[in-house]
Amino acid sequence: MKIHLKACSRILPGSTILSQDLEIRIGLAQGWAEKNTGVLSRHWANPADNITSIAAAALQQALDEAEMTCAELDLLLYAGASFDHPIPHNACLIKQALDQNGADFPCFDVDATCLSFLHALDIAHLYLQHRGVKRVAIVCAELPSRALNPADAKTYTLFGDAAVAVILEANEEMGYLPAPAYFINQSAGAQLAIVPTGGSKRRGSEPDTDPDSFFFQMNGRQLITMTLRYLDDFLVKLEQQMAQSIQHYDYIVPHQASKFGNEYFMQRYGLSEGQVVNTLGAYGNCVSASIPLGLYELYAQNKLQTGKDLLLIGTAAGLSIGALRLKF
Repeated sequence: MKIHLKACSRILPGSTILSQDLEIRIGLAQGWAEKNTGVLSRHWANPADNITSIAAAALQQALDEAEMTCAELDLLLYAGASFDHPIPHNACLIKQALDQNGADFPCFDVDATCLSFLHALDIAHLYLQHRGVKRVAIVCAELPSRALNPADAKTYTLFGDAAVAVILEANEEMGYLPAPAYFINQSAGAQLAIVPTGGSKRRGSEPDTDPDSFFFQMNGRQLITMTLRYLDDFLVKLEQQMAQSIQHYDYIVPHQASKFGNEYFMQRYGLSEGQVVNTLGAYGNCVSASIPLGLYELYAQNKLQTGKDLLLIGTAAGLSIGALRLKF
């Protein structure tokens, strides 16, 4: 059975924020952000926006494109690290925001930070292929701008907000053949990217709470060092599993972790610019929405045609590395 990418849509909330404006705002030299992060612009949501609103907008846009109603879905997955409330989960709030006509299909969240979309896609494939489900919607929505510290220039200028929704349909004739995803985790890096306060361990109500502990904190240097330590071996095993070298994919959509990461990945493995989808400069690192944003770029340009071989690949806080192949 094949899986048809029936619709793919995105929402870029708020307004475009240029790096040169952020540089003025926090006292950086002109050109600093592009040089250090590779980001020229990003979208940051308006104060009235939230995860539910931008996710529901992206999903409704996908439903309209597919000429479907919400009630025609069999499963809804929210894939991402951001949330409006610790409880309830995002997916039920997103479903509530849609005109669902009392539909009782299940929904739940998948949070693997930047690899959330790949995990959700892998889960959707299992439901579509083995559970008799016909249509699954996945929506990623991230508002990292709400957790950025202006005093930390490298993270403040790196991240952007976005939402992306896809609708997948089981199909006998058209679509792609999914291969099993491949993930690894090296838990020694579990706390190298963290928001220290706001969970059950540290609620934030303690009188000695550091206000900066509510912001995202990342040890970029150590994350890169650890990733490079394991990346070669990961790709060797991926190539063995897929019986194909990474250079032979038509398109590769990597997570947009950093300028260094993108450049190293291409140079290390001899990949061409036309082969690798790079959205970092225009949108920044959009956490779980980065990989589906790259997928959207290919979809919107009608590049996902029969015969094309696509690899989705990335890293995530944790430290995790993952990849998933879609063969059209």
